[in-house]
Amino acid sequence: MEASVTEVAPDIFRISIYPPGSAVSYGCFLIRDEKPTMIETGLRGLYDFVHGAVRRLIDPAKLRYLVIPHFEMDECGSLNRFLAIAPNAEPVASPVGARVTLRDFSERPPKMVGNGEKLSLGRKELSIVLAPWVHYWDSLLVYDETDRTLFTSDLFMQPGDREPVTSEDRSAEVVEFCRFSGLLPSQKHVEKVLDRIEPLAVDTIACHHGSVLTGDPRRYYRALRENVVGDVVDAPFYEMRP
Repeated sequence: MEASVTEVAPDIFRISIYPPGSAVSYGCFLIRDEKPTMIETGLRGLYDFVHGAVRRLIDPAKLRYLVIPHFEMDECGSLNRFLAIAPNAEPVASPVGARVTLRDFSERPPKMVGNGEKLSLGRKELSIVLAPWVHYWDSLLVYDETDRTLFTSDLFMQPGDREPVTSEDRSAEVVEFCRFSGLLPSQKHVEKVLDRIEPLAVDTIACHHGSVLTGDPRRYYRALRENVVGDVVDAPFYEMRP
């Protein structure tokens, strides 16, 4: 098992690991800038792999922001280990994430960000898109206007070990996996976040699980509007066992 590293936009790197037999790959993203930033830190058990990949790109001690899209171990399990080696690093989370979950879990107080708030990294500037219940109540997405990249966490995820980047239309597969996993508890909240991201100029959808998606993003937005993926109460994944 090893971490693959792919530059998916200028100075934006996908770090992905596929544990053998896993339902999904586990990705996070490093943004190399004056204030180096990670979006997601990965599982605690995969820290050595992720840290090794980060070290190939920057000095991990210089990390400035660790953006946590929602409180789940594949999003932030390694947070405290990165904080331990990066003295100026600051966790970043939604108001719910900062007040309710990370406040107790994180070894350093989190920075709270609201919808539309911006983080200046140097050349790049990130905009926050709050996305409650997509798929957790503290969820947020991140938009890099400079490189027209939208970091979507678990939204638009695909199963299995996939190539780093694809322009193939995966919208049908995204819908199928949403229904199989039951990861979106509210269709109304899905449509609310679509209202927020549809006006953005997006060339690249940077997913936490599966390939980074390029090409017209509207096919993915349309797929989640035209096919009900929220409110699934009997998803097969709920009953699955190892």
